[in-house]
Amino acid sequence: MADNADVIAGVRVLVIASEQVGARMAGPAIRASALAGELAAAGAVVTLAMPALPDEASSVPAGVTAAAFGVPSARSLADLVRTCAPQVIVTQPQRVDIAWGLRHMGRPVVYDLYVPSFVERIAQLATEPGDDTLKRRLLDRDRREYATALEMGDAFLCATERQKDHWLGALGQAGRPDLELLARDGRADALIGVVPFGLSSDAMPALGTGGAIRGALVPDDAIVLLWTGGIWNWFDPVTIVEGLARARAREPRLHLVVMGMRHAEAAWEEQDASKRLRARAEELGLLADGGVVLTDAWVPFAERHRWLGDSDIAVCAHRDSLETRLSFRTRFLDHLWAGLPTVSTAGGDLTDRMADAGAALVVPELDVEAWEATLLELAADAPQRERMSVAARQLGEELHWSAVAAPLVRIVAALQESDKRTRRPKARGRIWDLVTYMVLLVRVRIQAKGLGSLREAAHGALGKSVREQAIERGSATSSEAGSDRTPAAR
Repeated sequence: MADNADVIAGVRVLVIASEQVGARMAGPAIRASALAGELAAAGAVVTLAMPALPDEASSVPAGVTAAAFGVPSARSLADLVRTCAPQVIVTQPQRVDIAWGLRHMGRPVVYDLYVPSFVERIAQLATEPGDDTLKRRLLDRDRREYATALEMGDAFLCATERQKDHWLGALGQAGRPDLELLARDGRADALIGVVPFGLSSDAMPALGTGGAIRGALVPDDAIVLLWTGGIWNWFDPVTIVEGLARARAREPRLHLVVMGMRHAEAAWEEQDASKRLRARAEELGLLADGGVVLTDAWVPFAERHRWLGDSDIAVCAHRDSLETRLSFRTRFLDHLWAGLPTVSTAGGDLTDRMADAGAALVVPELDVEAWEATLLELAADAPQRERMSVAARQLGEELHWSAVAAPLVRIVAALQESDKRTRRPKARGRIWDLVTYMVLLVRVRIQAKGLGSLREAAHGALGKSVREQAIERGSATSSEAGSDRTPAAR
């Protein structure tokens, strides 16, 4: 990443984390913090902004200044930009009014599209009970926010080449890229860079006697299957549980531990997939006999090694869907970091890469017998698990943040070298789009929280209600379609 260090040395960059950075953080906050650290390592003067200052100073990378913007609004973000005076802004998609405000501040904006949250929203809401009108409005809002980002951004990030193809199609619909850009950059790498979720180059701490699972949640001689994070509606944990129930008839030492059923933030509602997991595990007697252990507490980022290092096999299952096709299962990065063999449903960029490298075994979707057979195979074959562990660590070395963040450094450098900005959208017709969007926000708030919430909305510059955040966090913060949960807890 040093190639562009001289170009971005001293460049002021503002990285906006939409979620709280701290000891308990999920994917979006971890990614924002890591990218801020890599930009600082390349010589930029970086400010990492978040709703509130972090509870632990160590959560902010070395060389990065932390700032708080409070309730997210067009005004609070504009004040932040005036204070920090950045030359480049890096952010995940924002509300339309905030995106307009950032655009009119006159700084180049790089939008991080690693989570196509509207795709996750479809997967989340498809099976979730609730008002269909509210669901449609939430999806409509997500689409408008991403469309605005695509139109107003100067450059973009995504997590995979498949995602890049997806976003290039959307950018084409938005009238970009243009002929001039493609003439000088045939792959459009200066417009959209592929920056996967990464992992730390630091080795996993030695476990010693500090494991969180054996002797505490399961017997000392257990063969531990670990689900590394939350249960969202695009996952299929029930198939794993049914395969496990059959496998335990032959190998009773097999135990499934679900690490962190809940989200890191308090305003969270359990999703339908999680409820179905609880119900099916109880029906099969696996909760009563300890075959399945569900842990509700979110595992702090710095504590995750106590779970990963105390496990034998990592597991994950999902459906064959658009979410899976665009996914980058960021929770799998922890598997690589810890050298954990992985068993997963086939599908997804990182899943395929791990299978090709010998770090994972894949099974067909909804195939209980395949799960039974694969779990028994790995439980009985310690040498195979060791080979997969070695392959996992080797693949992980290719995904260190210092390597994967290089395209972002090049994009920041290119924005500094170019005196051309993306053409500003014409005002005619756009004002009506903004008004329509703001009316949509009001309708969502009233429907989710009631008419009396308008006072709160006005105070928060139409910030999202607690109820609305709870509904949507099952999608937007998880981000498997680019992030899934993240390392640490997903």
